[in-house]
This record gives sequence, C-alpha cells and structure tokens, in this order.
Amino acid sequence: MCGIVSIFSRSEPVDPSTLMRATRALHHRGPDGCRQWLSDNGRVGLGHARLSIIDLATGDQPIASEDEQTRIIVNGEFYGYEAIQRELEARGHRLRTRSDSEIALHLFEDYGVQCLHQLRGEFAIVLWDARRRMMFAARDRFGIKPLFYAWHRDALYFASEAKALFAAGVPARWDEESVYQSVTFGGYQVRTLFDGVHQIPPGHFMIATEHHVQVAPYWDFNYAPPTQTLPKRLDAEYAAEFRCALEDAVRIRLRADVPVGVYLSGGLDSCSVLGLAARHHPEPIKAFTLTFGR
Repeated sequence: MCGIVSIFSRSEPVDPSTLMRATRALHHRGPDGCRQWLSDNGRVGLGHARLSIIDLATGDQPIASEDEQTRIIVNGEFYGYEAIQRELEARGHRLRTRSDSEIALHLFEDYGVQCLHQLRGEFAIVLWDARRRMMFAARDRFGIKPLFYAWHRDALYFASEAKALFAAGVPARWDEESVYQSVTFGGYQVRTLFDGVHQIPPGHFMIATEHHVQVAPYWDFNYAPPTQTLPKRLDAEYAAEFRCALEDAVRIRLRADVPVGVYLSGGLDSCSVLGLAARHHPEPIKAFTLTFGR
C-alpha cells in the first residue's frame, strides 16, 4: 500500500509546497519514502509516498522513461512482472529499476491505453505523457486500490485518499445527497461523500488533456448470455478448476523482498490462503489475527 498524488493545472503553475503537503498527508500509506516531481513549466506535479515491498534499493517513484518524456506513479502491485521485464528489455527498453511498477510505464509507451490488458494485479496508476501533454490514470479491474479525483480552480487533482485532495486545497464539503443515498441505499462506484470528489470506477481509465477529459471502461465481467447452453460438468471438475485458479492466485502474490504474512480470520477462505501460501513459499508464513476482549 503506497500513496499517490497528482496535480495537472491548465493555467497556473503548481505550488511545490502544495504538492508536498498533499503527499505528506499520505505518509501513513507509505512511510519508507516521500518524493515529488514537477514538470519544467510547473503545471504538472506527481507525488509518491512509498511502502517498500519489491526492489527496496532502486524502486523509488515517480519513475521516468528512458527519454524522461513519460513519468508514472503507482500504488499497488503487478503480478508476473518479471517475465514482462524480460520482454521489455528484449524490445530495447532500458529499465531504471527492478520494481514491478516500472512495467506499466513502458507498456504504456508501447501500447498506449491498451497496456491495461497486459497488467495483472491490484493497482491505481497516474502517468504523465509530456509528448501528448496528457494525463492518464487507471484503476484495477475490481477497484482494490483507491483512486480519487477532483477539479478545483482549473486543475485536476488525483490522490489515493480524499484527505490528500483536501490537503492540496480542494474544499472539504459534504455532498448531502450522496450522504443520504449512501446511508439509505449503499455507496457508489463513482460518487463519494464529499462534494466535487469522485472516484475512477473499477476497471476504468481517465485521459485528461488541456481541452478534453474522458473516463471509459477497459474491462467488465464477461457473462455467458442467457440463451447460451453450457456443457454439463461434474462438481469435481468445477472444484478442481477452482482449486487451480486459487492456488495460482496465491502463488503469484508471494513475490516480495520483505517477509510475507497472512491475515487469518479462522474462516475457510483465509485458512485456505494460508495453507496454499505455506506450500509455495520457501520460508515459514507469519499469520496475524485479531481478538476482542469481552
């Protein structure tokens, strides 16, 4: 869990102290590092509060492309990234780090928005493309990692938490209608409890330039149509397929340069995750649980 902040101003330069204040508001998400970058004209700023998990030595962000025309900040993790690193290097890319986050930068250089179809993981990313003068932001398929945004005084703000937006100067006001809807019917995928603060929906991306803003989906559930007849299968076949998928999901999440732990509630799901993790990890897995006094 890291914290990311971005400011894209269409008119006035970004105040460096504002960017720093917003990034520091996310220190609890990333206590291992706090870095910022401002464009030459001062109208684009990126901030990153880092929790070091992979590539402890060189994985600081923002990360720049070889020609420094593209920069990225990432909260989250990409699975199976090492194979993609090898593919990128075979195509001539020179990686600045050995972190998983950098693959999204170079995949965007090669494929643009379509890079999202090659990323497997839980992530929120913000990327500045200086050539196109374009801000690109995206959120993972299920919205595991948060990404909030707001417009204020002709500037677009992104952050991992609304509190960082407020620290950057976005007004902190309740959205009374949204509060009522949330209490009565449940939350939204786009709206928040705060006036003018929105979320990038799960499985969506945003493109923002000086003259255009677009939010669009890149992924959705692919359910079979009701008219489609599915072949009959035994329960044992479904169970075997599920076990294979679950085991693979646990295995790819064990890659880390720090000790791996498991939250253990005592239920079937967390016990299954712990058992599979212990099978595939070379070191003993530390498990953590909570109890409450009477």
